[in-house]
Amino acid sequence: MTATILLAVCACAQSGQATSPQAQSQSKEFQAGVDKYMEIHKKAVASVPAIPKETTDAALIAKHQVQIADEIRKLRPNALVGEVFTPAVRQMIVTTVKQKVEGKAGESAKATILGEGNPKAEAVPVKLAVNGTYPTTAPLSTTPPSVLMALPMLPKEMEFRFVGRNLILLDSAANLIIDFIPDVI
Repeated sequence: MTATILLAVCACAQSGQATSPQAQSQSKEFQAGVDKYMEIHKKAVASVPAIPKETTDAALIAKHQVQIADEIRKLRPNALVGEVFTPAVRQMIVTTVKQKVEGKAGESAKATILGEGNPKAEAVPVKLAVNGTYPTTAPLSTTPPSVLMALPMLPKEMEFRFVGRNLILLDSAANLIIDFIPDVI
């Protein structure tokens, strides 16, 4: 865990984010929330039958995702908005994203986020709810590299995605919304 926190702090330094004591504290707080969630994720994955790694059967993969998501919901039945994106973490992330999408330099990143592929731009409804399923019919927005590089690093099972102007933390293995921040942009 210490190495992961150090990576997050180093990533912030590389991306130009301040490594002030406040920024370091926010990064540690975010990493603690991610680590706590990943413990639950790992328990959920261990409790469902595994599928072969070389499986290409879409129905089997989708069924496996649903099983993992159901187990996660059982392990965090009272999950609320703000468990990973705490107020301090939310402030750090909103500030970081706004820095990357404002002004002339951020026009392209903002257009990418809000444009084609964003479920709101495609008129595909996505209900923002912690422990909610991300609809398989909804496109996954593109998060520009400039924004991703500025945000804290995530485990391979998690992704930052935009739904309209909202940022979600998605468990891609379970197709589950872990947490979200409304009106980031």
